[in-house]
Amino acid sequence: MVDFRSQTTVTPLRSQTAGSALRSSAAGQAFASHIPAERRFKVADLFKFQRGRADLLFSALILGMALLLLLTFFDQSGWADRDLPQKRLGKVLKQPWIGPVIALLILVPAALGNLGLSLRRALLDRRKHRPNKTRYEVVQWLRAIEFIVYFIIYTRSIEIVGYLIATVIFAMLMVVRLGYRSWRWVGIAAGVSFLSVVFFRTLLQIKTPVNIWLYNQLPEGLERFMKVYF
Repeated sequence: MVDFRSQTTVTPLRSQTAGSALRSSAAGQAFASHIPAERRFKVADLFKFQRGRADLLFSALILGMALLLLLTFFDQSGWADRDLPQKRLGKVLKQPWIGPVIALLILVPAALGNLGLSLRRALLDRRKHRPNKTRYEVVQWLRAIEFIVYFIIYTRSIEIVGYLIATVIFAMLMVVRLGYRSWRWVGIAAGVSFLSVVFFRTLLQIKTPVNIWLYNQLPEGLERFMKVYF
């Protein structure tokens, strides 16, 4: 009997990386961001006019305001009391209706031209099926009303708690509203607003309301001091 056996010795399979720790080839390299040249910020872009979203809507609003000024011109500008038969051009130019006339001669044609260009761009976008984001743009503009309300509350609160307290509290609340909620930023806002009050009210003596409810509750000497300097 012949014993048929393989002469090949079976070698157990082993990983060639056994015992070796995995290492990243990028270890020790700092992260570097690459911005294409065409997308880099340019100062000239700040002064470059571009028709963005909702341009047609706001062009129509501007034209409406211009036409409203034109309709009220004859009653509000002093046109009824004009004195045209003047031999000296200087006297004519000093009359109160000259300024509104010049402004309207520029504003109304410019508003009409801008509306025409906006309408042309809107029709082109519609023909090329470009997305219309007018609603988004209008919402962004309406969000600014929130800060207008804040400012109205601030100005009204000056008559209650005074210029100093109202300004410091308003500055701190605005910092928190904008997302800077750490004590560090709140303290910076309080310090900067206090220095601004000292500069404008104490040093420059900018006039602010003096009939303040909180100051009226203070002793006479302190009340006079706060009304004069704060």
